[in-house]
Amino acid sequence: MLSVLLKRIDNVIIYHIIKLNGLYMEKLTTSEISTELRIPISASPLPPLIEEVIRYPLLEPFVYVVIARDVTTGGYMYLVDELRLNEEEIGIYNTLMDTLQFELKVPRSEVDPKAYFETSAKAIIDKYRISMGRMKNVAWSKILYYVERDMVGFGPLDPLMRDPAIEDISVNGVGKPVYVFHSKFESMPTNIVFEREQDLNDLIVRLVHISGKHISTAFPLVDATLPGRHRLMATYMKEVTPSGSTLTIRKFRSDPVTIVDMLNYGTLNSEIAAYLWFMMENRLSAIVVGATAAGKTTLLNALVSMIRPGSKIVTIEEVQELNLAVENWVPMISRPSYGLSTEKIGEVSLFDLVKASLRMRPDVLVVGEVRGEEAYVLFQAISTGHGGLCTIHAEDVRSALKRLTSKPMDVAPSYIPFLDLAVVVRRVVLPGGDKLRFGRRIISVDEIIDVDNQVKVFEWNAAKDVFESHLEESVKLKKIAEFKGVTVKDLLQEIERRKVVLNWLRQMNIRHYTDLQKVFVDYYYKPVETYQRAIERVTKT
Repeated sequence: MLSVLLKRIDNVIIYHIIKLNGLYMEKLTTSEISTELRIPISASPLPPLIEEVIRYPLLEPFVYVVIARDVTTGGYMYLVDELRLNEEEIGIYNTLMDTLQFELKVPRSEVDPKAYFETSAKAIIDKYRISMGRMKNVAWSKILYYVERDMVGFGPLDPLMRDPAIEDISVNGVGKPVYVFHSKFESMPTNIVFEREQDLNDLIVRLVHISGKHISTAFPLVDATLPGRHRLMATYMKEVTPSGSTLTIRKFRSDPVTIVDMLNYGTLNSEIAAYLWFMMENRLSAIVVGATAAGKTTLLNALVSMIRPGSKIVTIEEVQELNLAVENWVPMISRPSYGLSTEKIGEVSLFDLVKASLRMRPDVLVVGEVRGEEAYVLFQAISTGHGGLCTIHAEDVRSALKRLTSKPMDVAPSYIPFLDLAVVVRRVVLPGGDKLRFGRRIISVDEIIDVDNQVKVFEWNAAKDVFESHLEESVKLKKIAEFKGVTVKDLLQEIERRKVVLNWLRQMNIRHYTDLQKVFVDYYYKPVETYQRAIERVTKT
């Protein structure tokens, strides 16, 4: 039975793509003769002239990472050390891939694709292995690693997707090394190279299909969400990128960076964090300003997590990146047009979503990034009393306000005073030491008075890597004090108490976003008890 089945599979080369709970597997449907041997793409062997800096496992014993320095250029490299298949194992790999594609059945109910693959595939592989008998030069666990990697994983990029230190993956074309952005070592080339255009095109098509989208020469540009909520940006063939297909994956953290993490990184200090916490709780509107990869969305996520408990939050993004530990939250994402004509058939833009969200009675409206006419509607919402948060690409506060008041955003200058805060975050070179060190810092926190008038309450001193406070000049604290019937001194003392709580959280390493949300809720409803608990714990340590 098995030998007959394998003979049929050897002749089958045409596939369908079928969906398996968000992942896709290839399914055999037609017979044609093919003698081509499919060799799984793996990282190149480690180059000889390197100085190993650090080595750590991604999936023992199959794949490790070596961060190395090139002794000739001095640059860092990210090297994937992956067990390679020998010729005999490659032949078995090909047969197994075809066998599994033929025998695996699509489950009728929702299941975890990898768990389903493990249980179903292992039974088929065990059956095949028994028929082959004992083979001295074959490591079945290694073959299974490659089969799983290429069938339900991310193919040759799978090791990079397993590394939590990798933030971005960039495939810039055929014959070029894949680049990664490492949280510690920044941008580095890897030893993964796509040598054939067909291999890269096939991977892109598969990843796009996994995301539930379509890519072709007619639709050569795709922005999509991979399983695990990783963001995929892909171009296909030479339609819009003359050098050929490209893809960029911005990895999503299931355990997002929180305000306590930012304190540990030095992105801000406890006084800035306490001030922003107080402002978010009082539903002040804010924009997070910065360049690409400055950390805008990360900071926005941390700010939203400090909003008053119980508030209804509506988030609007092109691809979902915000991750909140609140129940009263409605995430919304835009949808591109699927028409070929100038009419944008089926499109649901950010502008449409912002308009629709106002009918949901949100307490706080969060737009992941404003670039167009949705900014006008957002400011309309802010002016009617809704809290509003968004990010914007700009270098500083003044350039951000100029963008807001210019086309295509076209926010009237008279609406700018409804915006309360502008927080500028930037990736910077840190002072000290002989070698360059990079980090992310909040450059300034400005209170917006008007288009041409802002009050700087915090700023970063680049020479000393410290934050300087000008809270005594705060206009918003005076306004809140008048509204609450207290003095500014009372509010400054409240910010000091929150500093103590944040320092306690940092010392106790309470950093997970769900744990922090519990503390924020406790402080909102029982501020004195929570503060006393923080004082006692800090004193003991």
